This record gives sequence, C-alpha cells and structure tokens, in this order.
Amino acid sequence: MEKESVVHRILEYFGIKTPTNISVGGGTGSPKYLFTYSGKRYLLKKRRKEFTPVQVLLFDLSVIRYLSKNGLPVVVPSYSMEAEYELSEYIENLNTFSQGNREQMEHAAETLGKMHRILKDFVPEGKKNWKREFMSSEIKTELLKTINKHPKIFYKQETVSKCIELLDTLIESFSVKNLTHSITHGDYTSANIKFKNNIVGGIFDFDWASYQNTLYDISRGLVYFCFERRQELDGNNIWSLVQPCKIDIKKIKQFISSYKKEFIFTQADAEALPSAIKEFFIGSRVRAMRKVEGTDKVRMLDKKLLDMVEAVEQEKVAIIEACK
Repeated sequence: MEKESVVHRILEYFGIKTPTNISVGGGTGSPKYLFTYSGKRYLLKKRRKEFTPVQVLLFDLSVIRYLSKNGLPVVVPSYSMEAEYELSEYIENLNTFSQGNREQMEHAAETLGKMHRILKDFVPEGKKNWKREFMSSEIKTELLKTINKHPKIFYKQETVSKCIELLDTLIESFSVKNLTHSITHGDYTSANIKFKNNIVGGIFDFDWASYQNTLYDISRGLVYFCFERRQELDGNNIWSLVQPCKIDIKKIKQFISSYKKEFIFTQADAEALPSAIKEFFIGSRVRAMRKVEGTDKVRMLDKKLLDMVEAVEQEKVAIIEACK
C-alpha cells in the first residue's frame, strides 16, 4: 500500500484534505483505496497508462453518464489528469455473486442485454478505437513474446504448443464481422457486478469499454455467472479468477433467454459463441501470465485449460442449440 501521506496528496487533487479510515481496495488490477470523507465512503482508483489519454477518458465518462441517465446502476466518477486517478462514491450494502444463484445470474444477463440495447446507437464523446482485449491474433503475439523472453521455462512444453495451435485455428475461423455489435463493458464478470436483493445494484469498472461484438461481454458473463467452479471466486487471487470451470448447458440457455428479453441475439451470434468462449479461456490465461513469475507462467497454460477448450468443442452443438 502506498503511504497514507501519498494517498492524502492524491486526494488533494480532488479537493479532499481530511480523509479518514483509508484502506486498500480489492482486485488484482490497478491500485484502489477506500476512505471516508464527510460521512460518506469513497473509492479512489489509479488508472493504467493506456486509460489516461483525454480522448479515452471522455469516451468512458460519456458512456457511464449515458447509462446513468438511462437508469442503470452505475457511479459517475471524477477524474484527475494530474494524479491519474479516478474518484467515485462507494455504494454500500451490495453483495457479490453467489455461485448457483439463478435469480442473480438471470438478472445479470438481462442487465447486460439492457446495457447493450441502450448503447447500441449511442455516439460517445472522445475516441476509443480499441481491438477486443482477447483477440486471438493479439493473444498469440503476446504469448510468443513471453516465450521468447523466457525460453528456458517454455522449452518443449506441449501444452503451450497446443495453445498456439488453438489460437491459429481461432485466427482462421473466428470472424466477428457479421455479429451483433454495440458499445460493450469489456469486463462483464462477477468481480464487477454487485447485487442487492438478487438484483444488479452496481456495475463497475468501465476501463475496457469500447465498440465491439456483443459476444465480447456475453462470453465473459457465461463463464463467470453460469459455469461451475469448485471454489467461490476470490477477486484478489489471479489463480482463483482463472480456475477451471465446467460448462452448464442449462444455465447457458437461461442466461441467453434472459439477455434476449432486452436485446437481439442472432443465429450468427449463437454459432460464433463457442469460438468466443474458447478465445476467452485462452486469452484470459495468457493475460494472467503477466501477474505471475517463473514457471507459474507455464502453469497458466496447463492441461486443465486444454480440457476446458476441448469441452467447448464437444458441447458446440448443444451450446448453439441452447441459444434458440
């Protein structure tokens, strides 16, 4: 944790000089701090360098403001360009997703559909022409760079070679050109969606928001709200976040059905969904390699990952059918 004196200095950019109860926030990403000021709780979050250009800030802020205007439970933050931090009021009495809670899962899906519908034709301020985060060609490039940087630990690792083969297949076969598009959240997972009485009470962290195919969000939503895990997710533990999970066809059907109450989901979307899930499985593990050291990087691309991708292939027809 940064020294309290540093946190105090950052808050001065926002006109706050007497914060109390400063503590570290959760998550594996950017530094976050909770504090109290004038009887209210606030969240202070550092923005990564790629999220700080003015055009990007304008884009994110206008999206959040528009969603708030249209009734979605988001918090409009304040930004400090000098400090590269954002400040928002902390929403109290929200709960994290409880694995297996159908009501929460279905409302998360319906809320996602509503968000995509609201943002479909919205023209935000600023500019953010980003590629989707786990685009297979980009993930392959990052993986090869990591291998070249650490050749000894990756030498003759069969699972790594297989991951490269899978990425090559996705690069060749997975096209998003004819899929439904909207401005997407970019990180629609149970870490960023909180509940009150089983209803979505807060949508957080729009750093990755951009115009993409809607499967970009839907695939993440399925993985984190529908697929079964042995343990509850711990947002502070990268291994917990990427732990193996089991496909649940019944819950896929429930999720997509709830999503379609608010927004379109085409046959083309359904047919591409298995590829989007595969891309997310592999991409999330490759990106997670940034947060571990040494041979743990190889562990990220283990047989359990390959088994998950193979399970998607085996259940491909059932996944597509579940979307009808």
